[in-house]
Amino acid sequence: MRLFGPIATDCGERFRLAHHFAFSRPLAAACARLALFAGLFGASLTAAPRAEARAAGVTISGRVTDAATGTPVSQVRVLVAGTQNGTLTAENGRYTLRVTTTGSVTLDVNRIGYEAQKLTVTVGATPVVADVQIKQAAFSLAAVVTTVTGQQRKVELANATAQINVAEKLAELPVSNMGSLLSGRTSSVQVVQTGATGTGSRIRIRGQNSFSLSNDPIVVIDGVRATSTTSNGLGVGGSGPSRLDDINPSEIETIEIVKGPSAATLYGTEAANGVVVITTKRGKSGKTNYSLNVENGKIENTAVYPDLWQLWGRTAASPTRAVPCLLTAVSLGTCTSVDSLSRGNILNDPRLSPISDGNRQQYNLQASGGNDKVQFFVSGQTEAETGIYKLPDNEIARLKTRRGVTELPSDIVRPNALARNSFRANVNAELRKGLFVQASSGYVNSELRLPQNEDNGNGLMVLALGGPWRGDLVDAQGDSLRGYRAFMLGDVLSQTTKQGLNRFINSVSAQWSPTTWLATRAAIGSDFTSRNDLFIAKVGEGPNTGTTRQGNITSLRSEINQQTADYGATGTFQLTDWLKSTTSIGMQYIRNAVGSTVGTGIGLPPGGVTVSSAATRSSTQSINERRTLGYYVEQQIALRDRLFITGGMRRDAASAFGANTRSVYYPKLGASWLISDETFLPLPEFVNSLRLRGTYGASGQIPGATDAVRFYSPGPLTTASGDAPAASLGSLGNANLKPEFSAETEFGFDLAMFSGATNLEVTSYNKSTNDALIQRQIAPSLSGLTTQFVNIGNIKNQGVEFTWNQRIVDAQVAALSFTFTGSTNKNRMTKLGEGVNPIASGNRNTQQNRPGYPLFGLWDKTISFADKNGDGIITFNANKALSELTFSDTAVYLGNTFPTREIAFSPALELFGKKLKISGQVDSKWGFRKFNNTLRHQCMNGVTCRGRYDKSASLQEQANALATSQAVYTGMFENGSFTRFRELSMAYEMPTKWANAVRASRWSVVLTGRNLGVITDYTGVDPEAAQSNNDARGNEEYFSTPPLRIMTLRMNFSF
Repeated sequence: MRLFGPIATDCGERFRLAHHFAFSRPLAAACARLALFAGLFGASLTAAPRAEARAAGVTISGRVTDAATGTPVSQVRVLVAGTQNGTLTAENGRYTLRVTTTGSVTLDVNRIGYEAQKLTVTVGATPVVADVQIKQAAFSLAAVVTTVTGQQRKVELANATAQINVAEKLAELPVSNMGSLLSGRTSSVQVVQTGATGTGSRIRIRGQNSFSLSNDPIVVIDGVRATSTTSNGLGVGGSGPSRLDDINPSEIETIEIVKGPSAATLYGTEAANGVVVITTKRGKSGKTNYSLNVENGKIENTAVYPDLWQLWGRTAASPTRAVPCLLTAVSLGTCTSVDSLSRGNILNDPRLSPISDGNRQQYNLQASGGNDKVQFFVSGQTEAETGIYKLPDNEIARLKTRRGVTELPSDIVRPNALARNSFRANVNAELRKGLFVQASSGYVNSELRLPQNEDNGNGLMVLALGGPWRGDLVDAQGDSLRGYRAFMLGDVLSQTTKQGLNRFINSVSAQWSPTTWLATRAAIGSDFTSRNDLFIAKVGEGPNTGTTRQGNITSLRSEINQQTADYGATGTFQLTDWLKSTTSIGMQYIRNAVGSTVGTGIGLPPGGVTVSSAATRSSTQSINERRTLGYYVEQQIALRDRLFITGGMRRDAASAFGANTRSVYYPKLGASWLISDETFLPLPEFVNSLRLRGTYGASGQIPGATDAVRFYSPGPLTTASGDAPAASLGSLGNANLKPEFSAETEFGFDLAMFSGATNLEVTSYNKSTNDALIQRQIAPSLSGLTTQFVNIGNIKNQGVEFTWNQRIVDAQVAALSFTFTGSTNKNRMTKLGEGVNPIASGNRNTQQNRPGYPLFGLWDKTISFADKNGDGIITFNANKALSELTFSDTAVYLGNTFPTREIAFSPALELFGKKLKISGQVDSKWGFRKFNNTLRHQCMNGVTCRGRYDKSASLQEQANALATSQAVYTGMFENGSFTRFRELSMAYEMPTKWANAVRASRWSVVLTGRNLGVITDYTGVDPEAAQSNNDARGNEEYFSTPPLRIMTLRMNFSF
């Protein structure tokens, strides 16, 4: 109580904010109720009978071992069934607990990663010895998973769960970040990875729930909410880093995916998009064990880039010198004496191409150990990755000569690179009987360089692919462009963009069982990130445009602080020998604060690298803070340990709600029925278990910190006598603003057959988001502003998902198995407020969001064409009767921008006594169209695309290309379906004597490859190349970096 009383008090004090925050009164009242709850509940704990703990009794002791290997298993929780009387096993697998009853006693034996076991013993007057063997739980219903209320068996949950045993699999997988770790591991989790080093992935679980808010899942690390957003900092034109990738996969024990509102209810507001629950590694008692991992790899861009085309002829304006001629000019006779058709690409010329092989190195050292009372785990890792972009040698020579130097900074020569260091220390301790404390501390330091690229007029790939492929053009300084678009590559890459980061994720949690029926838990922690983004173009450097060569600098310093306080209690009551009741209550407090300061300078002196040294300076500052307080209650009834009925409710209040929205309630109700244990249902002998499950649950999405608040923005007012302080209306606010409310129903079954060799999970879900936030257009005459956030939209997602795990052969000398996952998703906007027009989005408004159709769907006019004069060339005329190219009068729906169906197949083969393991993954995604915006750019202005210059191009290709000149992009929407050979791994465990020769107990060598090949009809660079991490442009290729092939050699040592 000494811990939580101050939290409740501080909560109430902190919510009494300035009078213009209308949310202060309801949240202050909520905090008062929290203080009352904590006091009453804390008092009940203090007054809890202690005689039971001190009473004499009989000891039950034994040893828990792995059923497959016979080795002892530590950190196994052994409980007397129906109570909270339990203990943890030591390093040698031993446990001892005392019971005060006699007769038949059932023990529950649980550990994450293993099947839960039940063991019945008879207790008399003498000590009892009960040894237990537990099996690793790859796909068992008895597996133990982590929930808001604590650890539970999978069979007790009414929703589908997905668990990745990272510690077990990581050493054999081609994983360099969290995106590659999650990709293809479980159904309905869609991961779209960008190619540039240091850029993040977009993760979507069961579709997109919101048009205006983020569709990212939330992340919980060791019970504490962690920042996982994609953050560009200073934009470079495309994708930015993801804070999820700051997390070191080598530090993780398990990841559990909570897929939707039906399962995420107790996580509260913000959990509608799903939850990624990460548990980091813990120490084990016994001697200190060390592990060392060394990895080196090569990064390659295997994409084939299309040629750039031009047709050459003479015109009236150029009768003696050949100039580029469009096909339409040839057809109209304004271009004559066509003499040649040129094609090529500087990316295919090693002397000019900015693409080269990259590399990565990673070194990781970990140690764990302890005794029966205290265990520790420590980890340190350093990694360095250099991307594929490189300044060509001839540009290096030009810049050296121009600047009179002998070396160029690495920032310019290799503009895309990442250096990252991560450290972690975790400690577990049993302070007294039934009281366990865990402390977790992680630190990440990184520096990232990103080039100007993608949707950037002066970006690297725009220079290479966005202009004419010709050698007769020069830039403003008189230098030959050598085929680049407008500026020399060295000048563009002289603009450097960096992001430095320091991040601390710390938490302390405690579990206490003051009585045999009651277990309490508490966690407090924070995720603090300090980020420094810097853009600089030194004086006399950079492209000759605007003020760039005068010397430009922008410094953005940001601090992101997310704090969590979590408290809960669970009471377990064995009401009869066939009926058990489990009641859980709890509260959670989340504070999210973001502050940033931007300084900009123009006119740097020679050598100047700070904002203060610039001739013209400006700065801005912003601070946003959002707080959420929630309570929950959950009740589960277990009948004969085969039918589990669960109901619950969470109530949230938040500072981001409108003044008239005091709080929101999220209910849940579900059932899990192990029907194969019922005697009335005869099943074939090969069926081991059959579980039916169904659940309803709700969660939400919280508005932005100031969306509901009417506020004024300060700024100078220029008057005749000079600048004066002033303020203008910055936001209308909305007192009725509510969170988006997502409700989901889920039904499914889990089937195990053939002694556990076959495991099948099938789930159907139907999810509806009501009160979706939309920026409604308003008349500017009302306030000077043009938009206001209102709750006027509804969005629906429904689909089916499955996971099939099959063990084909499992012998001592060899084993063969596979995992096959798949899912469908149908996304629709079902409502958009009365009188509200469809909302355009995407580049060049190629998307529309309207009821009855998917979010971010592609819309445009249809194209019709006919070669009326038979000259093999399609032309356009504003007079439809004369035109060979015509369009529909209105835009029509043309396709989804995100895959509606996907599958992944992951086989594994073990040979030579399971010393050699070969595993891989192939995945397919289809049912969507992709906007080839690179091709649109090349065609629209008649720059370089084949359809505008080559008469042998099909009439369809010509029509598609010519339509872009009339701002019709239908022909640029291509079938994006693909099948990719995602990964391959070969791991070999060296002979023990070889390991001993290097003073190791184990030594394995792993060769891995990722993104090894793709099959697709898409004609662009790659069907997964994405312009950014967001939803509106996340499936658009616009001079984007494709997924890169990564080959690595890894050695793992244990000491």
